[in-house]
Amino acid sequence: MHSLMVTSSLQQLGYERYELASTLGVSPVDDQLRSLTAEFEQLPVDPYSSGDGRYRRFGRGILLPWNGEFMWMPETVADMPDGTTAGLNDYRQGEHNPEFSGVVRHMPGLTDAIRRNSLLSRLIQFDFAQTTWTEADSCWPVHVGVHLLKLSVDKPDGRAVASPDMLHQDGEPYTFAHLIYRRDAEGGENVIAAPEHAGSRPDALAAQDILDQFVLRQPLDSYGVKDDLVSHYVAPVTVAPGAAMAERAILLIDFTPMTQRV
Repeated sequence: MHSLMVTSSLQQLGYERYELASTLGVSPVDDQLRSLTAEFEQLPVDPYSSGDGRYRRFGRGILLPWNGEFMWMPETVADMPDGTTAGLNDYRQGEHNPEFSGVVRHMPGLTDAIRRNSLLSRLIQFDFAQTTWTEADSCWPVHVGVHLLKLSVDKPDGRAVASPDMLHQDGEPYTFAHLIYRRDAEGGENVIAAPEHAGSRPDALAAQDILDQFVLRQPLDSYGVKDDLVSHYVAPVTVAPGAAMAERAILLIDFTPMTQRV
């Protein structure tokens, strides 16, 4: 059971970086990594993207802290305009995303292939092992949010923008980001700052207010944030010189205890 203790820079500083290809022994030709890559290549457009070049799927699961068991939650089945049905999941950020403040977004759900992917299962378990909780929270199931998010630019002078396009906090106690691939992309720089800078753009901050900035470049380059200790940002993606298009594919995994609140 994960008790509350300070054991890492994630707990002390609010963020930590990882090179999980090495840590987990995953090669570039790993079958499960290739399978995840293929899923990102076929992501549907984020229905709330408004032409910003975002593609997304979102799923929800439950993890039991006392034995590590993980299970997927069911999706809402919706009728689509073309007469087919599709699984959707509600995504709520409350007031944490100013671009969708108080809005419940309905995101395309995960495919069966994603749910069965053993590398995704390993990443969920690795990420959860980095988190710490009070003993009271450890007695409740933990909600696990899984986002497949791609920023894609299809013309040399275009750009793809994450939401929100500013330093922000997510609302979930912990969020982890894992790069799946990066192709002919410029930008996409991650910035970490103190929580009081949420709502600001990094270029408005003094240099000493930025805790870290880095670019995820190789598959499974990753980082995690403890939401109450930092704010974070990812810059827009543009096309590298000489290329026709660019993509940056990220797997996001977040954790929230399902503690009773009355």
